[in-house]
Amino acid sequence: MKNLFFIIALFSVVACSAQSRVVDKSGRKPHWVNGLEKDFIIVVGTGASVQDAQRNALNMVRENIVNAVAQNVRATSEMQTEETNYSNNVSVFMERFATNVSSTSGPVPYLQGITLANVDEFYWEKLQDRNSSTVIYNYHIKYPFPNFELQKLVMDFRIRDRELTEQLQELLNNVDQIDRIEDIESSIAELRILSDYFVDGRKDQAKLGMTRYRNLYDKIELVELESDLGELKYALRFGDDYVSSSQRPQITSECARVSGTSTKDKIVHISYDYYNCYEDPENNILVRYRFGNKNVQKAFFFDVAANKASVFVSEPIRLWAKSGNDSAVTGATVDITVVSKYDAPFTIDKVTLEWPGHPAVIIDNVSMSFQGKGDHHLKLNVRQPIDAEKISSTGKTISMLSGFINFTSDRTGESRSYRILNHKYTTDW
Repeated sequence: MKNLFFIIALFSVVACSAQSRVVDKSGRKPHWVNGLEKDFIIVVGTGASVQDAQRNALNMVRENIVNAVAQNVRATSEMQTEETNYSNNVSVFMERFATNVSSTSGPVPYLQGITLANVDEFYWEKLQDRNSSTVIYNYHIKYPFPNFELQKLVMDFRIRDRELTEQLQELLNNVDQIDRIEDIESSIAELRILSDYFVDGRKDQAKLGMTRYRNLYDKIELVELESDLGELKYALRFGDDYVSSSQRPQITSECARVSGTSTKDKIVHISYDYYNCYEDPENNILVRYRFGNKNVQKAFFFDVAANKASVFVSEPIRLWAKSGNDSAVTGATVDITVVSKYDAPFTIDKVTLEWPGHPAVIIDNVSMSFQGKGDHHLKLNVRQPIDAEKISSTGKTISMLSGFINFTSDRTGESRSYRILNHKYTTDW
């Protein structure tokens, strides 16, 4: 192969010389020009100026070194089934290795250092075309390239090629094991570099890996972990595992005002006030992220009445006599249907029943707790004597009583009372 390159270059020079004449040169023409010498690369670069010709000659030195490494790797490769692609792979790799100083693989000193200062000998000629008078320059270079440098470059390539193959395999194995959302994009970036580098079957593997990583964005979801009115805790979840992200979420609400956000152990904590929010089932905190080209968002709903406790009485209150005589009831049961307006838990502390001209019946230390909207049945024992004739509802068109129900919100500890005013009741006596 080296001989073929030499013959083609020599033929081009001879053909050019037949039509041109030398009008200037750097000195006496050396014997090595257009020749071959062991442990040296001999090339000629052509350009419109001596600088262009010199630059082209140095580039040809690099190309010759790259081709020599590629041929050596191919000749000793065990990858016979992909011999052609493998040879091309070496050439692509070595070219990039040589020209990209900032490559993640690090510089290859021998290729990086191809400069005029390392040239063993050089010789240039200024040629003028006999017909058109066009001027070109031929710049000949004799560049040292001993066999041990070739073997070193071959070894560098093999080591790096193995490292990149291992990197590819590791990325493919870790697709479903991400711990940070940013790992997805960084892995895609690494696979993109590998895809540009590989030219054999590994290129398709790298492209498939990129697709698999992009599909991970579809599996990310926001999950609510714990919420109290004014506070929200959520996490990003991938499959069965929580993942972290350095990205700050976009948090919006139509009525609530976010007062702070913090993240600890992959759990995001949001504090907000809701004083400008009405009792609306659509009240929510909207959390939004942008990962890759995917929007990941969720509306976390909250109820401003979640901590509120409010009760009233709707059904007639019923009383049953348990003991006594015709004039007095010494023991009775009172049945009150208490209606809660909210879901928040509450505790009934005290009930007071009042009739005109009769001492108030007070039931202390009730301590009965309820939770949820709707009806709750409160049955209490009355141990105070009751005037049977005055309180009886028998024979009366309408029987009314008044009083109070004292209760406490279990969440806030706030104590309140509901006023029973002229409410219907019935007795069994």
